[in-house]
Amino acid sequence: MRAVAAAWRRAAAVAAVAAVLLSAACGYRVVGFGGQLPGGITRVEVPIFENRTTRSDISRKLTEDFINRLVSSGKVTVVGAAAEAQGVIRGVVAVYRREPITFDASQKPLANRLTVVMDVELVANATGRALFAEKGVVARHDYAIGDDLEENDRREDEALARISELMSQKLIGLMLEGF
Repeated sequence: MRAVAAAWRRAAAVAAVAAVLLSAACGYRVVGFGGQLPGGITRVEVPIFENRTTRSDISRKLTEDFINRLVSSGKVTVVGAAAEAQGVIRGVVAVYRREPITFDASQKPLANRLTVVMDVELVANATGRALFAEKGVVARHDYAIGDDLEENDRREDEALARISELMSQKLIGLMLEGF
């Protein structure tokens, strides 16, 4: 019995080592380690993202979450004045869409999908050249709805908060890690 258990432990250890080696060989890496902004930029200005949607409060929420995640990465300092910055990160909230995705037998919606699409760019202050640009970055979140309109509004706000977190994570990953 001990021999079987020892064999299983050895097999598990070999599988774990193989998985680590394979993942290293495939170019995987841990997000947040070693990444930096293109051009070696370390100080940026981040104006409130432009809002091209009908949801009035979305740009402030997305900008605040983006700045918080960027600062917490420890790789970049966000400054308030363009004169102190090496670059500027501009964002555009291009799409805010809420659409029903599931229905009951009488075609009454049971759940919505909230979708936000953004464009973002990093421009070097010294040259005015775009060092990074990504268009059409998408974040989605599904949420249940019911008959209570106030409750549905609250759930939509919660979905937006989750999307803001997801979008910030995606944008920072793209900018700092290149994926």
